[in-house]
Amino acid sequence: MKATAQSHAQHERLGRGILFMVLAVFCFAIMDVAMKELASRMSAMQVSFFRGATSLPFVLLWLIMTNRLPRIKPNKWHLHLVRGVVSIAFLTLTVITLRELPLANAYAIFFVAPLLITLLSVPLLKEKVGVHRYSAVAVGFIGVVIMLNPNAMGFLSYGVITGLLATLGYALIMVMVRYMHRSETSESLMFYFVLSLSVGCGVIALFDWRPVLLTDMPWLFGLGVSGAIAQYLLTEAYRMAPPSLLSSFEYTAMIWALALGYLLWGDWPGAYVLIGAGVVIASGIYISHREAIKNSAIRKTELP
Repeated sequence: MKATAQSHAQHERLGRGILFMVLAVFCFAIMDVAMKELASRMSAMQVSFFRGATSLPFVLLWLIMTNRLPRIKPNKWHLHLVRGVVSIAFLTLTVITLRELPLANAYAIFFVAPLLITLLSVPLLKEKVGVHRYSAVAVGFIGVVIMLNPNAMGFLSYGVITGLLATLGYALIMVMVRYMHRSETSESLMFYFVLSLSVGCGVIALFDWRPVLLTDMPWLFGLGVSGAIAQYLLTEAYRMAPPSLLSSFEYTAMIWALALGYLLWGDWPGAYVLIGAGVVIASGIYISHREAIKNSAIRKTELP
């Protein structure tokens, strides 16, 4: 009876983790919508500044209320500095991509990130990648060719180039986060990410600062609130369920991108983009599955 109750509680916990993950992805999509809208009137660096500045108060409030402020003390400053520089470049390129491409097209490119993370983890983290994951990466890049062919988005368009560079930047950041978790706390990683955007992008944005209109205020408020809520939900999701279970639900972002892009701007991606994105998503899910199998095997070997 006790075992049944524990099993039921575990299933409820996993269910809440999945729900929080789906809601977090939705909030991130709302955040991207706000950035896309603001980018039509502001510089990309200015929007990136507001992404950090509107979230910083919420992050600080959370750290103070949960008595986690002392945990932001960094152990390796230089790693936070490098990550901050890459983060500034990544987010600025992301904003440009959101401005130049329909939301679903931009997301289709961003979904390439797990493929790049898998490849980069070999030389940078010395991880071993087997034939299954290499095969999934190869299939995923076939999906990239499908959705970026000249009849779909085109390899050489400005938005596609910035999207691919942004995705590479994100992959580098995630590889850095994996490495930095060996010495840094999650609180420090979150705080200095937002701080680097606020300070770095803020200083650079001064050279191309554009007036903030009264009509921009709801979008700026939505940007800050959605980003803060998304970060909280994401943290709670990973507290309740393992990454191997949650990672596949990140791809629900495409559902929100299709719905929001159509409702707000009347955008709908072509067949090539949808097919290619489907192949990339399937590859990413398979990579997550193989990662889960590998981690399970490692845990078993570590048992006494």
